[in-house]
Amino acid sequence: MPLHGKQLRVRFACHSASLTVRNLPQYVSNELLEEAFSVFSQVERAVVIVDDPGRPSGKGIVEFSGKPAARKALDRCSEGSFLLTTFPRPVTVEPMDQLDDEEGLPEKLVIKNQQFHKEREQPPRFAQPGSFEYEYAMRWKALIEMEKQQQDQPWQNGSS
Repeated sequence: MPLHGKQLRVRFACHSASLTVRNLPQYVSNELLEEAFSVFSQVERAVVIVDDPGRPSGKGIVEFSGKPAARKALDRCSEGSFLLTTFPRPVTVEPMDQLDDEEGLPEKLVIKNQQFHKEREQPPRFAQPGSFEYEYAMRWKALIEMEKQQQDQPWQNGSS
């Protein structure tokens, strides 16, 4: 709604059962994100965050009906390697800090090219321990954790 020639946006407080999902593959839509996380409990809302031109950012928001469902999803995704497409990079799930109310990426806007169909050959799933997918996904998780730890450490210039 315009106000004095500027767009007025209303942001709501963070939903208490919301999770941030990172490392989303390019071909994940709002609908696939919802379908994937509905294995844990009923999903109230699932949104893939997009940039200004409408390209997926690799992040999403999943809102569950209650905190126990969100905790279950968070725990399972932290313990296992939850894969949403054929690409064996697992998603990272964290409690959400602040609601980023975006329209997201609806299925109808996902470009359905050859790569899309290849990525969507398999449904969202947990990688089976001992499989190539699992080993590959665990290496991704270790890399993500290492980067996170490096970002959390204060930068030291090497002088004693």
